[in-house]
Amino acid sequence: MAGTTRQTLGLLRELRRRPARRQAASIAYWLYLAGLVIISYGGWLITAMARALRHPPPPGAATAMLGRAAPAGLCALALGVLAALLWDARWRGPVSVTGPTADWLLDTPVDRGKLVRPRYRAAVVTSALAGAAAGLVPAVLLLAAGLGSGGLRHSLALTGASMLSTALLAALGTGAAAWSQAKLTARGRQAAARAAGAAAAGLAVIAVLSAVLRLPDAVAAVLLWSGPWGWAAQAPVAFSGGSAPLWPAATAVLAAAAAGLAGAADRAAAGVPAATLRLRAHTIGRMSAAALNFDTRRITTAYRGVTGAYRRPRLRVRLPRHRRLVLPARDLLALARIPARTAWSALLALAAVGLCALGVRSPHAALPALAAGLSCGYLAAAGLCEGARLDSDDPRRSGSLPFRYQDLAWWHAVTPSLALAVLAGIPAAIITALAGRGALILLVAATIPVLTGGALVNSFRGQVDGGMFGGFDTPAGHTAGIMIVFWFLTGPLLAVGPMIILWYQAVTSGRASHVILLAVLASGLAAWLGSIAARRARRLHAP
Repeated sequence: MAGTTRQTLGLLRELRRRPARRQAASIAYWLYLAGLVIISYGGWLITAMARALRHPPPPGAATAMLGRAAPAGLCALALGVLAALLWDARWRGPVSVTGPTADWLLDTPVDRGKLVRPRYRAAVVTSALAGAAAGLVPAVLLLAAGLGSGGLRHSLALTGASMLSTALLAALGTGAAAWSQAKLTARGRQAAARAAGAAAAGLAVIAVLSAVLRLPDAVAAVLLWSGPWGWAAQAPVAFSGGSAPLWPAATAVLAAAAAGLAGAADRAAAGVPAATLRLRAHTIGRMSAAALNFDTRRITTAYRGVTGAYRRPRLRVRLPRHRRLVLPARDLLALARIPARTAWSALLALAAVGLCALGVRSPHAALPALAAGLSCGYLAAAGLCEGARLDSDDPRRSGSLPFRYQDLAWWHAVTPSLALAVLAGIPAAIITALAGRGALILLVAATIPVLTGGALVNSFRGQVDGGMFGGFDTPAGHTAGIMIVFWFLTGPLLAVGPMIILWYQAVTSGRASHVILLAVLASGLAAWLGSIAARRARRLHAP
């Protein structure tokens, strides 16, 4: 086998030499294009980050509260990175092959380790570099919050420590993902990813509690030594004024763990079954083709095909006797087929209510909390509109229903609105009863139809119109990219943006009249969004 492998790989290198040059030129072009887009549209953000590093703002009124939440929050962020990498191992993972390799070489007597290990090692290096770049985000956030502001040298030290920790964490997560591909079953990989995601959500809750209730310092100490997520958080915590005196030891332990797990995964990479590699290569090809066509639903379909996200529903939904209730019942059945989607929507709804309650409690710093909370609420509503997206994908599904096409959007709003009323209304009612803030439940009730309407607008958007790629030149750049982004984000822009302004006005004024005005304006906004979704549904069903 060794001679066959050597001859085959040598022949492949000769055949790939000329295409490799064209591929390198193509990669260089796309890197240049990405850099040009980032500088054109994100130059202000880069400038703001550089200003925050050179001249960090002084501590403010919320700095102490954010400092208490920093250990648990950074641990939650690090564990979220690991959860994302483990989730990626469910359908792609760092151990993969190209489509031609899967079709022509996996069934031949070629050493599989020689085929998969170079791509795995490249994935480890790429993830480490991407992690180092992503490490700028927590560093800038800490400095912008007034934590660790001790001059330019101190800011650079905080940034370097954050980048190093995040790079090591990304390498460790890539090794864990590759090891799970080789050693765990599909259910085991799913359980590991879900456990990591649930733990990250739990740490986020602890971070909020630490900021509001002043938890003991021992809780932060335990979290910082609870695992790799805590080891990665110790250096940023130490440089931002927190208590982490042994952060060099924690960073060294993290580096050793990353090297050990990456090396173990490198040895185990050859054990990934050929059928799994072939299925994932074909899935990546289908998803790449759908991404080039901006077809997000086909990307989702390909993902569910490899992960088996659609299952037999455990919840038995009895069809109603009244014919006009058939569509809400079918939407409920669509949610029952994907219980994980409903669970994530429930978590997002809970996070939305908590963040909005935090904004109501602290009106002077309500804007970030309200923006994050309403964004989570929109994501929760979007996760509950699966039935509308299925009708958008295949207009024939609703051809035999007793509805006009323009009425579909209104009927599709019933199930997600009722689900959000339960998932967000109950926590809001509990917080209202415990904290005595009656405005919260009224604001949440008025916001639910708006978020559902925005989610339905995006559900019935259809495919990208080719005319969007034309655009025209302006002094600020070409408009094609802006038009495509706006086409993708029409729903959240029209729903979340106005509601942030209305919530902020109602919270900062503290008057009942402003709450009533918000409810009236929200009802009008919800009706407008519903009419937009209805027009889009009629356009999709037009012959």
